[in-house]
Amino acid sequence: MTSTVRAAGRQAVAAELRWAAVRLLALFAASRLLLFGCALAVEAFVPVDPIGSGGSALRATSRPLLASLTSWDGVYYLGIARDGYHQLPVNGPYPDLAFFPLYPFVVRLATNLTGGDTALAAVIVANAAFLVALALLYALARRRLDPSGALLVATLVTLQPGAVSFGVAYSDSLFLLLTVATFLAAERGQRGLAGGAAALAALTRLPGALLIVPLLVLFWQQDHRPRASWLWALGPPLGLVVFCGYLGVLTGDPLAAFNAQAIWDPGHVPDAVSTPLVVGTATVIYGAVALVEARLLYDLWRRGSDPPGVAWALANVALIVASRRGASLLRYLSPLVQLPEQLVAGGYGSRVLRWVLVGSVAGFVILALLQFSLLLAP
Repeated sequence: MTSTVRAAGRQAVAAELRWAAVRLLALFAASRLLLFGCALAVEAFVPVDPIGSGGSALRATSRPLLASLTSWDGVYYLGIARDGYHQLPVNGPYPDLAFFPLYPFVVRLATNLTGGDTALAAVIVANAAFLVALALLYALARRRLDPSGALLVATLVTLQPGAVSFGVAYSDSLFLLLTVATFLAAERGQRGLAGGAAALAALTRLPGALLIVPLLVLFWQQDHRPRASWLWALGPPLGLVVFCGYLGVLTGDPLAAFNAQAIWDPGHVPDAVSTPLVVGTATVIYGAVALVEARLLYDLWRRGSDPPGVAWALANVALIVASRRGASLLRYLSPLVQLPEQLVAGGYGSRVLRWVLVGSVAGFVILALLQFSLLLAP
């Protein structure tokens, strides 16, 4: 009898995995068609000036589709993947030291599969990482939600306005993958794996160093007293220390990545300003997303059901405020996957979910068109 029950359980799990895999692949394919369609539409119908503020290049290549998908910060990531870091500015007044190393390192490895084509490798790595991130995100959400709810969480993350960066030559999709892997491993009690994934996240983007906060909160929830295994939570700051140490050897300044950020401060380069119409459009979208996510964060905190998720969200909000990176607000909010889960699980009703999804898709398309038109930086 026991073996029969186990066999039935395995069959049910396999059936759900097939069900989820088909739908996640369809979601991924549909979102790529939407994103790439926006890029091709811009390239076909919108005149674009690829030279930005201070004489900087805004596109890494002129090839169809890849031109849009490797624009803005993609120029720096591709340059690091090809040539490594430089002590002097590499693109007009802008240096490449501000960009963290793991994504361009993976891109460099991937060029072995693309015949040395760095642009193609960068786009493949970004999209492959996002596909894996979706699978892990489904597994994470599935711990608390039914299959349909977990799929809806993945859909909301895929089509949020900030998700445009998950399909281009940016580090965001790799960061999402490592962040979700950190939470999933930690919730399963695999603390070594969680610490390792978090350390890699800290080598991908600065917010990765903040993963120490939700890890410690989660470990406290699980143990209620300190244990030696809590040392795995030091993985995120250790990853940041490794990067700073490398830059110290390379440039003599361990804080070179942070000092290099100053050039992107508002007003530092006089002509780095979008038109009032573009700024106004972005403000409406950014403001709407910020209001929705603020409400979700408040409700998540009030429920008290996910202290690690609240800690992760608050740490990221604090970093946004401290770094004054409002222009990248949606990219910084996009890895807060606990908020879409709150939207699905919080009992807001199908009408609210429908309107949020419709608004997200509209914001996604508008921001994609503006970014590929080189009118608005991600």
